[in-house]
Amino acid sequence: MAISASLKNLLHALRSRAIKRRQFAQLRECDPRMLKDMGLRWERGTLVAINPEREPSEGIARDAHESCPHCGSRLT
Repeated sequence: MAISASLKNLLHALRSRAIKRRQFAQLRECDPRMLKDMGLRWERGTLVAINPEREPSEGIARDAHESCPHCGSRLT
């Protein structure tokens, strides 16, 4: 039973790796302008986003709720 589960996981990993390699091969054929239009770029052989999404820090979100957006006075 453990062997079949291990083989199943191995086959799944090999399939997903093959799919990723195929996708990267297709993107390697794109020129830099086309990648830029998609929001991607090559950096040291890996594909990265030009503007990665980042989590806002908690301090900024908390300060936004402590003051009035119209007049700027502190809310109590």
